[in-house]
Amino acid sequence: MKDKRVFFNPVRMMSPKLDAEALKIEDLHQHPVSESLTIEEGLLVMLSKLVEMTRLTRLAFMSDCPEEISACENLAGDVHQQEKILTSNLACSLTEPRDVCRAIILFPTHLERIGDFLEGVLNCCKIKSRDSVPFSEKALFEIDDLLSSVMELLRNLRDSIVTPNKFLLNHIITEAKKLDQLGQDLEVAHVDRLLDGSASPRSSSLYLDMLESIQSMLRHVQSMAEHLVSILPKSI
Repeated sequence: MKDKRVFFNPVRMMSPKLDAEALKIEDLHQHPVSESLTIEEGLLVMLSKLVEMTRLTRLAFMSDCPEEISACENLAGDVHQQEKILTSNLACSLTEPRDVCRAIILFPTHLERIGDFLEGVLNCCKIKSRDSVPFSEKALFEIDDLLSSVMELLRNLRDSIVTPNKFLLNHIITEAKKLDQLGQDLEVAHVDRLLDGSASPRSSSLYLDMLESIQSMLRHVQSMAEHLVSILPKSI
């Protein structure tokens, strides 16, 4: 089994092998679940699978495509399996500084939870398609735009693992907070649309379920970025 090194140990640069693999980062979602991945590689693979899950979920939401739903469910299964492997590996990384291990030991779990909430959104997509639940153009745009923003933040977080950067991490934190607040504002606006008749009551629970799932994803992304910032040296 490979050495399970922690990618942001302040006294160590990233390995050339990881840099080489990162050049093919857009294809990492195709990587099978493996016990041989380093912590760095495993987190990158999990994040890449979540990026692809988000992309497929957007397609399923907008166009009711069963192929996207099936592919997304397969990726979710991979994320669940990889979390168990990486968490076990992190728990055994006794050679790393304890404060670093404490900061990141829940990273695989954070990513798995993001996958759980994406599965929740996907389930809403399936119900929307199955029951022909009507969504207004405004509601469609709002959910799709939020999912697009989540996908971008996940990509940024992945970039921060390849090359730790406090500026980018602080941007992730700021954007996650802004989007979380936007989700809360949209919940309030949805109530107003229900009252004035511009929103269908049939879509209400699905719309709110998706909003809450997206907000939960954002909070996990924010937490990971904050932990990363806390252990990076001031020079980064």
